Amino acid sequence: MHEAIFEQVNRQLNVYVHWMPVSRAGTSNRLYQGSSHDQVLILRINARNGLAFGVSRQREAEVLERIQGQPWGLQVLCNRPDLGWCLMAHHGLSLGVDAITDNIRYQLLTAVKNLQEIPLPADTAQRKRASLDYPELFEHYQRCLNKESDPLHWLNLLNRLVQLFVSLPNVPRCYTHHDLHPGNCCWRNDQLVLIDWEYAGIGNPWFDAATLYRHCSISAKELRALPAFRHLTAPMFELGLQQAQEAARLLETLWHKARH
Repeated sequence: MHEAIFEQVNRQLNVYVHWMPVSRAGTSNRLYQGSSHDQVLILRINARNGLAFGVSRQREAEVLERIQGQPWGLQVLCNRPDLGWCLMAHHGLSLGVDAITDNIRYQLLTAVKNLQEIPLPADTAQRKRASLDYPELFEHYQRCLNKESDPLHWLNLLNRLVQLFVSLPNVPRCYTHHDLHPGNCCWRNDQLVLIDWEYAGIGNPWFDAATLYRHCSISAKELRALPAFRHLTAPMFELGLQQAQEAARLLETLWHKARH
């Protein structure tokens, strides 16, 4: 089915690799595993746009380039969004819901701290390519939801999401993952690696705070110590975190609806 892409990738590697499908749980992409020179590889064949709602391959490519070399960063061997695939190193199995130990929690917080501290591009065009345009995203949702036979309920949820978003306490825009949960955390040789950067970009770090609190049992006190939130008082941060959690849940609900 994807023989042409397999040939492209093998030419890039200059070696024949036999690609075997792996579980697609939690993703719309096609994933394949192979090995070359004792290195285990993962080949992602990108899902079509309708299934990858809200994904920008160009934005993802900008972010992936910025995180290369970070100990927690996904190692990309070759990314060809123009051809519909991305070749990566295999970083081990994803963590389960109950697998967040103190050591993993520490490394996760360190990773997000490092991510927020990555300097934004000085070049205006590059910064724009790497940035999330939330109003445009919300308009995209609105156009999609208007096609429903009963759009009023879903549009009310979208309006609530927009209200919450604009009322969040002001924080600096920074590199944001936007989908932090144990399933996107790999653990191998005592090192955490964050995967699945499809929704990442220069954006609002409240979304990362909400998912870290909700899915990874990281406390509000620990989150407030992150660079993006240090200027906030404890009550202001608590209020923002509460709003961000509701916004993240609404966004997840609307994403599933729009994708369906």
